[in-house]
Amino acid sequence: MAVAVANMTTAALDWVSVKFNAPLAGMVVFGVHIHGHLIVEVLLIAVILFQLSRKSYKPPKKPLTEKEIDDLCDEWAPEPLHPPITEEMLSEPPTLESAAGPHTIIDGKEVVNFASANYLGLIGNEKINDSCIGSLEKYGVGSCGPRGFYGTIDVHLDCEARISKFLGTPDSILYSYGISTIFSVIPAFCKKGDIIVADEGVHWAVQNGLYLSRSTIVYFKHNDMSSLKSTLEKVTRGNRRAEKIRRYIVVEAIYQNSGQIAPLDEIIRLKEKYRFRVVLDESHSFGVLGSSGRGLAEHYGVPVEKIDIITAGMGNALATDGGFCTGSVRVVDHQHLCLHFLLVLQLPLLIIWRRIQLFFQN
Repeated sequence: MAVAVANMTTAALDWVSVKFNAPLAGMVVFGVHIHGHLIVEVLLIAVILFQLSRKSYKPPKKPLTEKEIDDLCDEWAPEPLHPPITEEMLSEPPTLESAAGPHTIIDGKEVVNFASANYLGLIGNEKINDSCIGSLEKYGVGSCGPRGFYGTIDVHLDCEARISKFLGTPDSILYSYGISTIFSVIPAFCKKGDIIVADEGVHWAVQNGLYLSRSTIVYFKHNDMSSLKSTLEKVTRGNRRAEKIRRYIVVEAIYQNSGQIAPLDEIIRLKEKYRFRVVLDESHSFGVLGSSGRGLAEHYGVPVEKIDIITAGMGNALATDGGFCTGSVRVVDHQHLCLHFLLVLQLPLLIIWRRIQLFFQN
């Protein structure tokens, strides 16, 4: 059967070819020999042009009836937003029943606390607690307003002055939330078109600040100075545009994700060689590194004025809330200008005042 169909098809094609070619074999039009295959090609081109010129078919829009809508809603089965909940997921984290000091109470039992960042053991200090009560009676819980309008109180100014004096910097500024400090400072200075060379091991808050800056971000290998050098060389070599834009190196003093200490002396050497600015986050080194707790600069013996911008959260060594940025007067004034447009409540006074006062006195 298949052979017969094939023979019939071949015979039909031969007949069509003969019919097209035989009568026109000797036809000449305007000096052009016309053959049967040319007619077929012309017909095909005409059909293609006709199909292309036609308007696309659109089925008539017919609104769904109420019954059809109800049927579709009944048939729709949404995908779950989360995987099935198991018994392990239902387990609740331990609840503290006392201050999160070196020893704390959980479920009525005293345990050793290895999970807290209370590096200096200031949480639960009776002297600090008694001082906080006096601060609460004088100032209340908080300023209930942003610094740029009516939230600046003498305690804030005194705290900023003490931080600057302790670290040896010209000026400082407070932030109301620890991790918001670094990801507010980076976008305040780094804009679209700037170049930021950052360690690939920086923690989430730094990454968020890098993203918000909209700058060109180039990462180097974690705490690898040869990688940093090659990255700076690649960014600046033969790039005339790089000489006219702002360039930053962003690192942590003690990396939250790995616990490694950044080699500040080498970073400063590369910074001066390639003419970059350094943004250093000291959230985990402030109050810990250095003979007097002044951080990474004291630890390496590097003059603090060689670091352009220093930030730190106060939720670790100071055992309180908020953060600060310190540096030159120009650096701090620029942030004051930015903060005047932000309706952010300032730090509760009783939280910062006595702890910081006691820290700097000691």
